[in-house]
Amino acid sequence: MPGVIGVKAMGWFGTASIIGASLSAFAGNILAWEALPAPAVPPKMISSPIKFEDYPQQALRNRQEGYVSIELKVSVTGAPLSCQVTESAGHSALDEVTCKRLMKARFEPARGPDGVAVAGNFHTAVGWSMPAPGVVPDSRVFVPVAALPNGYVQPTSTFLSFDAAGFLATCEIKATSGSEAFDKVACALLRKQMKITPPHAIGNARAAGYRYVPVAALPTSKR
Repeated sequence: MPGVIGVKAMGWFGTASIIGASLSAFAGNILAWEALPAPAVPPKMISSPIKFEDYPQQALRNRQEGYVSIELKVSVTGAPLSCQVTESAGHSALDEVTCKRLMKARFEPARGPDGVAVAGNFHTAVGWSMPAPGVVPDSRVFVPVAALPNGYVQPTSTFLSFDAAGFLATCEIKATSGSEAFDKVACALLRKQMKITPPHAIGNARAAGYRYVPVAALPTSKR
């Protein structure tokens, strides 16, 4: 899954983190939290065109790092039409190379309710970090549980969007844990505890930040 670029995590957590709340604490009041409804299935990136060689040399020498969140307008044929930086890394070289490279990406086009290809918007985050970029998710978040929920087989993969103030706006499940209850708890907990530095957009773009965050269950019972 193309997404965040960078070998080390950058954002809320320097290392994997544990959210201090149990699954049972939310069992009676799970927040069913979904992404905002869209008029079409959004475009899907086929492959990321960003490689290590794309890291600007000046940025490498100056050890510049940061997240770049972008919005791409994608045509009915799956070709990018425009790129806007909705969250700047704070370094123009990183912002510019992100858009330049992602404009070369190819997509499966968005689909309308009838399944017909339509133009649509694609959102992602690219995290530039030393010493080399690579496709990796953000830091994993752990949720303590007495026992693994029924059906749980893997961490829940979430895609988060943040508003102009840095508060979590939407939580989309990209890959289920196998437990619908745990997926809902994952988004509910992230909603309560996640916040980023307010994103700074470039030009007329609407400020917004995006992150990919896996959420894993951490059994606490001793056998």
